[in-house]
Amino acid sequence: MENTNELEMQFDPNTIEHLGIQMYSTLPPVIAELVSNAYDADAKKVKIELNDSNPNNKKISIIDTGHGMSFKDINKKFLLIGRNRRNDENSQKSLSGNRNVIGKKGIGKLSFFGIAENIKISTVQNNKQNTFVLDWNKLKEAGENGQNYKPEIIENDVTVQSANGTMVILTGIKRKSAFDPDHIAYNLSKTFSVFNEDDFDVEIIYNGNTDNPKKVTNDLKFDNITELFHWDFPIEEIDREYEHWNKITGKIIAGKDTITSSMKGVALFSRKKLVNDHEFYEDKATSFGYSYITGWLNIDFIDDWGKDVISTNRKSLNWEDEDCAKLRQYLNKVIAYVYGQYRKKIEENKKNEIKQKTNIDIESWVNALPKHEKKLANNLVKSIISNDGLTIEKSSELILFVQDSFQFTAFKELASELGNDNATTEQIISLFREWELIEARELYKISQVRIETIKKFKSHIDNNSKEIPVLHNFFKQFSWILDPRLMNFKDEVTYSQLLKEKYQDADLPEQDRRIDFLCQNFGGIFYIIELKRPETVLGQKELTQALDYVSFIRERLGNEFGHNVCCYLVGKKLSSNDTVKTLADSLRGSSTVFVRPYSELLANAEKYHQEFIDKYNELKK
Repeated sequence: MENTNELEMQFDPNTIEHLGIQMYSTLPPVIAELVSNAYDADAKKVKIELNDSNPNNKKISIIDTGHGMSFKDINKKFLLIGRNRRNDENSQKSLSGNRNVIGKKGIGKLSFFGIAENIKISTVQNNKQNTFVLDWNKLKEAGENGQNYKPEIIENDVTVQSANGTMVILTGIKRKSAFDPDHIAYNLSKTFSVFNEDDFDVEIIYNGNTDNPKKVTNDLKFDNITELFHWDFPIEEIDREYEHWNKITGKIIAGKDTITSSMKGVALFSRKKLVNDHEFYEDKATSFGYSYITGWLNIDFIDDWGKDVISTNRKSLNWEDEDCAKLRQYLNKVIAYVYGQYRKKIEENKKNEIKQKTNIDIESWVNALPKHEKKLANNLVKSIISNDGLTIEKSSELILFVQDSFQFTAFKELASELGNDNATTEQIISLFREWELIEARELYKISQVRIETIKKFKSHIDNNSKEIPVLHNFFKQFSWILDPRLMNFKDEVTYSQLLKEKYQDADLPEQDRRIDFLCQNFGGIFYIIELKRPETVLGQKELTQALDYVSFIRERLGNEFGHNVCCYLVGKKLSSNDTVKTLADSLRGSSTVFVRPYSELLANAEKYHQEFIDKYNELKK
C-alpha cells in the first residue's frame, strides 16, 4: 500500500551532478526555471525576492500565484526526475487551458542545487498547504548509500485560507558576489517573451525594497539599443519554398550603434521560451556591419514535430536533425536578406549625409562622367560608402579627394588597380596615400628645378640686370615667379594690338605704348605686369604710368576684361617721398596698382616651392 504521508525522490546522484550543479552554476538560468514553472502553473504574478543584506546568509524567494501542488502532485510530478509533463498529461496546455506549457524535460528542479544547498518549498492548492525541504548534503548522502532521498516534511495538507500558489526559498547559497537585479531581469527578458502578456506579471524586489521593484518586460534586452531599422516577420520576399516560412514571426533590428556580443545575431523562441541563443546561422558574418544586427524569431512549429530537437540547456537546437537543418538553411537566407537590406539603407543614408557635408550629389557627379570612367568612379565611391570602418567625416573627406583627383589620368590608373568594389579600408587609405605621394613627388621634381631658377633670379637681382631684354626674357620663360596662379600670358602687349583685337577700324592712340605683360588668374582678374630694373626705386612717374595702363584697359576695352584689372609694378622698392607714399597707398587701397619689390617676389617663390619639397619629404617618412 502506498504511503501517502511520505515524500520520496528517486534519482541517480550523477544526474543531479551533471544536470543540476554543472548546468546551472549561475543565478539567471535557475531563476528562469522557476519562472517557467510559474508560467506553466497559470500564475498571474511572480515575485522574485533577492536578499544579500547579510553576505553570509543570502536568500532568494520566488513566490507565484499559480495553481499550486497537492501532496500527491509533489510526489508523482515534482519529485519525479525527467518527467515529461506534456506526454504524461497528454496535453500541450496548462491546467487552465489558456497557455501552451513551456516546460518539457522535467529536470528544471535540479537547477536549484546549482546555486543553493537548501530549498524550502511551500505550496497551496485548494486550501491545503504542503511544505517540505530539499537538502543537498542529505540527498547526496542517500544517493551514495543507494537509497532514495526522502525530503523533510514540514507541513502535510494543513488547512489554510490562503490562495493557491507556490513559494520556493533558496538558502545555503554558494555565490560570493552580490545579487544584481538588473542583470537578472535582463537575462529573463532574453530567455522568455511572455512578460508583456496581460495576465503574467514578474517583478524583482531587492533587499526588501518594495517601493521600487524591478519589473521584467520583453523589451528590457533592447533597452540599450537605439533602433535604426527593423524588419517584421514573416517576409514573403525571402524564400516561400520553405514550408514553415509564414509561421515564423518576430522582429530583426539594426541598431544605430554596435550590439553587445551576447545580443549579436538572431535568437529563436518556441512557445515564448528561448530555444537557440543569438547567432547568424552559418552566415559567415565577417563584415563589421553584422555587429549592428540583433532580434528574435518565433518558431513554435518545432514543438509540433513530435520529437525533441531542443538541447537540455535550451541554448541551441539539434542542427544535425534533418528538419532543423532545413530550418537553418532558411535562417541563413533570412540573415543574408536582412543584411543586404541593411547595407542598402545605410549606404543611402551615408550618401545623403555626405551630400549635406560636401554638397556633392554623388550619383549626379558619377553619371556626368564619360561612360568608360563611370565604373571606376562607382567602384571607388562604393568602396568608401559601404565601408563600415569609415566615419561620415572620413568618408566625406575621401569622396572630395576622389572627385578632385579624378581629373588626373595617373590617379585613375592607380585607382583601377583596386579592381573591384570590395576594397578594404586599408586598401582605400593606401590608394590615397600612394596618390598623394605620387602627386607630391611630381611637384617635388618641379620644385627642385624651380629652386635652381629662383637662384638664377636672385643672381639677376644681385647684378641689377637690365629690364630689356634680360629680365623681360627671363620672366617670359619663368612667369610663375611673378605669381604661380597666373594664366593666359600675353607678352609685350601694345595698345595698338589690344585695340586691333577689339576694334578693327578704331583710331589708334597717338603714342603706342608697350605693356610688359598682361596676365589672367583663375579668378578672372587681369594683371598688368610692369618691370623695372632691380635697383630702380619706384616713384611718382612709375606709379602714374602704371595707373595709365590700368585706366586704358578698363576704359577702352570694356567688358572683355571687365573692371577687375590691376597693375603689378616691380622694382627695388617704393620711394620714401611722402607724396609718393600717399599716392601708392591710395592706388593700393583702390586695388589699382600694387608695388612688388624684387626681394618680395624672391621670398615668395622660395617659400611656395620649398613647401612642396618639405611635404614630399614628410610623406616619404
